[in-house]
Amino acid sequence: MKRRFSRYTARISFLLLLLTGAVFFLNSPILAVSSIAVQGNEELTKEQVIQIADIREPVNIFAVKTDYLQKRLESDLRIAKASVRRSFPNVLLIDIKERKPIATLRCNYGYVDIAGNGIIMNSYRNMQTMKFPMMTGITLGDVYIGDKIDDANVLKAAAFLEQMDSTALAQISEISIISPQNIVAYTTGGVKIKLGDLSFSEQEAKKTAVFLNDLKTMKKPVEYVDFGYISPVLKFKP
Repeated sequence: MKRRFSRYTARISFLLLLLTGAVFFLNSPILAVSSIAVQGNEELTKEQVIQIADIREPVNIFAVKTDYLQKRLESDLRIAKASVRRSFPNVLLIDIKERKPIATLRCNYGYVDIAGNGIIMNSYRNMQTMKFPMMTGITLGDVYIGDKIDDANVLKAAAFLEQMDSTALAQISEISIISPQNIVAYTTGGVKIKLGDLSFSEQEAKKTAVFLNDLKTMKKPVEYVDFGYISPVLKFKP
């Protein structure tokens, strides 16, 4: 009986010792994240991303709840997608895809900037400089930052603009959706780009990017390009 009790006591002591060691190990400075690496950020700084995630250096690598941090990051309008993972022994990796404004629209009180999925990113009464293409043919009502525009034509035009790189996007001054079947974009130089109904926005974005690049080397001034045909049709100014 005494021998059984001794064995039982020894097992309990061993388990307690093991548990104490595990607790000490999990809270050990060895597992503290010595650095937090942020990838994919362009407009946001590393410090801003860390602030949005609400974490501080150093942090215990096993105490980090990656799913929770991901949700916190993606709750910010400026972040479209985020992933958080541990890179042993002492690095926490945060990879983000930023959500960026790509067009400006009029609203009842001024102007708003929207992202490619229709989410309103910024709002202001007066526009000092036009940073993004102006989307014309629609005036929004009383909308606020964080609202999502559900107009189908706005979303098609926004998806088209989102698929263009920053160099091509900077050359577009306006996109008109007055006629949904004949959406038209205008370059900063006044060249008209006839896009049709943008049913295939990805293809039209690629064609537009190629045209804008070629436009730089064209010797004759172009009046418009029409993508409504198998091959783009160019009309030069007289």
